Amino acid sequence: MGLKILATAPGFEKAAAVLSEVGEVDVIWDDSGSILSEDELSTIITKYDAAVVWIDPLRGKAMNAAKNKLKVIGVPRAGFDNVDVEAATQSSIPVIYSPGMNSAAVSDFTFGLILGLCRGIVSSNMLLKTDNWKGRWAMFPGSNLEGKILGIIGLGNIGSRVAMKARAFGMKVIACDPYVTDDSPTLMGMFPKELGVDMVNLQTILKLSDFVVIHAPISTETTHMISQDELKIMKKESYLLNVSRGGVVDENALYVALKDGVIAGAALDVFEKEPFDPSNPLISLDNVIVTPHIAWCTKESMERSNMAVAIQVLNILKGKKPSYRYLANPNVF
Repeated sequence: MGLKILATAPGFEKAAAVLSEVGEVDVIWDDSGSILSEDELSTIITKYDAAVVWIDPLRGKAMNAAKNKLKVIGVPRAGFDNVDVEAATQSSIPVIYSPGMNSAAVSDFTFGLILGLCRGIVSSNMLLKTDNWKGRWAMFPGSNLEGKILGIIGLGNIGSRVAMKARAFGMKVIACDPYVTDDSPTLMGMFPKELGVDMVNLQTILKLSDFVVIHAPISTETTHMISQDELKIMKKESYLLNVSRGGVVDENALYVALKDGVIAGAALDVFEKEPFDPSNPLISLDNVIVTPHIAWCTKESMERSNMAVAIQVLNILKGKKPSYRYLANPNVF
């Protein structure tokens, strides 16, 4: 068919082989993890019929250059904030993404952070490696997870898996989600009670939980959902974890709360400014674990995301309708 397809995602080789059925695939990726800028995209994208962009900014100048040529845009991630979906829709370009493909990876990572916080795994590792461990073996008491209350904000694909794993640790699980009730199933197809989850409101989550875990998308409603007033509601011995999007938490308010002992600690895999700003004051605090947005990053989740997007992009390029599950803008059809 002679189509040309651009791909800027890591580990895209197998997915590229799928798309090669309909044309030539140019995979632009190197192990340094560099991404194309908006200007760079705008320069090269005019020769492509389809583009699978990872976090490269396909908006503004780049979207304007692409809108008359592209037949489909793919984003092999659970989010698609790097693409101007509204502009794509106006140009009748479907945008494909991959919800749920990294749910297992992120839910696993969430418990890595929970255990890191309550058992001092990260801090004790650093004390030993820097020869600063001066106490006896029993002088670093943590706390059990069994019997603790886990509050989940956002009971979607990831939140539901976190709930199931929490029950295996013997935790009591409560959750809040504007799209889930006791009488409606989660995205996993299970009702909250089947997951062992009690649905409550946000205030109850904050007031009762020993661990508050955020798995909510970023939107006008969720931006700074957790700020000074919300942090004051939490228990002094509780922990906050953000494994969703950085803007959901007001980092300035969190810094003050952690510094003043309003809550016991926090773990953040996402930040309001990414790539991570080394001047961020949160890294100066001993009661914070920070990781560079890697909760999703496993070989399995990358392959699943890439293949899911490639299959749907292939369908569109062959004149078929994609699965609506993977469409960021279903009204384009």
